[in-house]
Amino acid sequence: MFQRNRSFSVLYGIQRTLLAVFYLVSVLSLFWIIFYLLDDVLGLQGFTIILVTIAYLVLVVLGYSFIHVISYIPSNLAGAFDPVQNAIADGSIQSAGDLARELSAFMVNFFNFAFFDIEYALVKIKNVRSSWPAEKNSGEGGLNIGELDKRNETVIETIYVGKIKVQEKTGHLYLTPMIFGEENLGYIAVITRHRLWKIFMHLLTEFEDHFVDDQVVHILAGASGKLA
Repeated sequence: MFQRNRSFSVLYGIQRTLLAVFYLVSVLSLFWIIFYLLDDVLGLQGFTIILVTIAYLVLVVLGYSFIHVISYIPSNLAGAFDPVQNAIADGSIQSAGDLARELSAFMVNFFNFAFFDIEYALVKIKNVRSSWPAEKNSGEGGLNIGELDKRNETVIETIYVGKIKVQEKTGHLYLTPMIFGEENLGYIAVITRHRLWKIFMHLLTEFEDHFVDDQVVHILAGASGKLA
């Protein structure tokens, strides 16, 4: 296999490294200021300083985890999704059902982060039967597909549907419409372990807009000779 230069990957890596260094310098500087205030200015006892230090370290770890997620996804999503696009291009994925299964499996495998963990993903393309990834097939998992179909007709970006119980576990259900121009191509429904922050809901919308809808159009056009 040909080896190609990965300039963008290198640039993204440098960018993430600089961000991590900046974060580390910032938290160390802030910790020094806090320690100075607690010890020299307020004159608090060592036990109190230890408790504050532990709480601060917990916040630092959580903050770094969040920064890792929001910096990792944009720099790695395109490369991770490339095999799916290649499979469409070389004909390995030929039908809407095949694409739905591949897409749902991709989302479960890729979006596996502390703040953004997709447990299940269901993809429905037009009138094709909705598909879960094979390794996490739960049927329709108690989902009301008819209700999702109706909600999909009235939304243009990712929405929070509500809590849902799948295989004895409680999760949070989100619906992302697949829209190409004025054409509604179907939707993606995902169940996450934790309720998502708004930034991750927007990311789901952006993922559909920049990566998914045009691939769905290719498959539908190839299968029928036209989009409709």
